[in-house]
Amino acid sequence: MLDKRLQCVASMVRDGARLADIGTDHAYLPVELMRQGRIASAIAADIGEGPAASARQHIQEAGLTERMEVRVCDGLQGISSDEVTDVVIAGMGGETIVYILEQAPWCRQERYRLILQPMTKASELRSWLDTNGFAIEEEHVIRDGRHVYTAMAARFCDKPPSQDPLFPYVGALTPSEDSRPYLEQQLTYLSNKLGGLRCGGREEEAAALEALMKRLNAFMNGGTV
Repeated sequence: MLDKRLQCVASMVRDGARLADIGTDHAYLPVELMRQGRIASAIAADIGEGPAASARQHIQEAGLTERMEVRVCDGLQGISSDEVTDVVIAGMGGETIVYILEQAPWCRQERYRLILQPMTKASELRSWLDTNGFAIEEEHVIRDGRHVYTAMAARFCDKPPSQDPLFPYVGALTPSEDSRPYLEQQLTYLSNKLGGLRCGGREEEAAALEALMKRLNAFMNGGTV
């Protein structure tokens, strides 16, 4: 049984996908999707031999050794473009996800669906996706105990950047009770940043950030931004 975070990630994988799960750890996600008959094949990849060994053991216990493969590689560098249709990169910092995508230029094709779940720095990830021609097709907030995460599905479509300073903080989220805890978290982050700017005497930047916070607050409450 997957936890809430991985359940959300799993829900965005396309039926019949050939999946690559990057940073797979115990391979919980691909094993569950294979058990459900949701995917055609899976590569469970991790940079460390220890997690890869755990993945192999779990796959063996599930009786799926003939249908899934474990690889030790850095991100997507050990996976070729013709082996997968959907890529999951979950449970890492946003900057690490960006690094992995930068090392795999073949992801810049419309046929690939990227399911990304950053633990930190989601705004940096959204900004990178936006400036590199990717569209976020759906995004969800996950509440798991005291933790609040976001998960998103993106696809390359060579679109021009939105150039909206609010986008990195809201992505494809919509105002709702589900998204509110995450958006409040973003407001707290920006408020702390605002305090630092004012302490440093950077009033022009502080004024721009304060205006952005007002827009975010309006968005969160369903108003016009």
